[in-house]
Amino acid sequence: MTVDTDTTKTPSLALEVVSYERLKAHDKGEIQRLIDVLCSQGLLFLDLQGPTAKQFLEDRQTVIHHQRTFFEQHQDAKSKYHSGVRYKGFYTSPIGVEKIHLGREEQIAGDRSHLPEVLHPVADKVESVSAFIDKILREIGLTLASSMDPTFSAALRDIANPGLSHLTLGISKAIPGTPLMDGHTDDGFLTLTFYDEPFLEVLDRTDNEWKPVEVNQNMPILNVAAQSAKNSGGRLYNPWHRVKMGANEIDLVMFDLFEGPSE
Repeated sequence: MTVDTDTTKTPSLALEVVSYERLKAHDKGEIQRLIDVLCSQGLLFLDLQGPTAKQFLEDRQTVIHHQRTFFEQHQDAKSKYHSGVRYKGFYTSPIGVEKIHLGREEQIAGDRSHLPEVLHPVADKVESVSAFIDKILREIGLTLASSMDPTFSAALRDIANPGLSHLTLGISKAIPGTPLMDGHTDDGFLTLTFYDEPFLEVLDRTDNEWKPVEVNQNMPILNVAAQSAKNSGGRLYNPWHRVKMGANEIDLVMFDLFEGPSE
């Protein structure tokens, strides 16, 4: 099954849809589709419809509401969460993009000092969202590692050692059409991105053209990142992508899964 929405400008990139419920049930056909798509395109829509993710999707909407409250605060109130450390703390740019990285290491340790005060009333929801995404990405990463032939290593079993894994909450109020991020590939093992407005463009391997990806409700984009591509010997494809501001403000929830220390 593919999803492709026509546009009057550049044709959008058709992405395959893979069901998390079927992966969770160890459906061999769905696992093979997962492998095939991530080896060819490197990204797909992960369908979270079903009972497993129902509470998570509700919690995510709660988090989005409160993260907007944080980003609407005065700059001084936000800047105190800037750490200067990559993948940790608050970040802002002059073009209207702001985000905050919340590390799994701190969440597992029960350390909420990095969490903005305005998010404390929903701290359990934030941590639940982060833990759920972390869990499903680990499951998918281990499924890929054990199901491909030959198999490959994935230091993902020890959830108490998350490495640099982190949840990113973000907002963009940039002028429509503004480039937000140049072409790049992701670090880490796997990335899962939720957003309600189209802003992602992917370099299509078939014709070397940049093409937009449309929004698919309750279907975040799952993509291969550098470590899984490396561990698989280059069989998993780490896709080039870039970000451009669309017509409306963007509320972003994203999770980057990293390997932990050697197990």
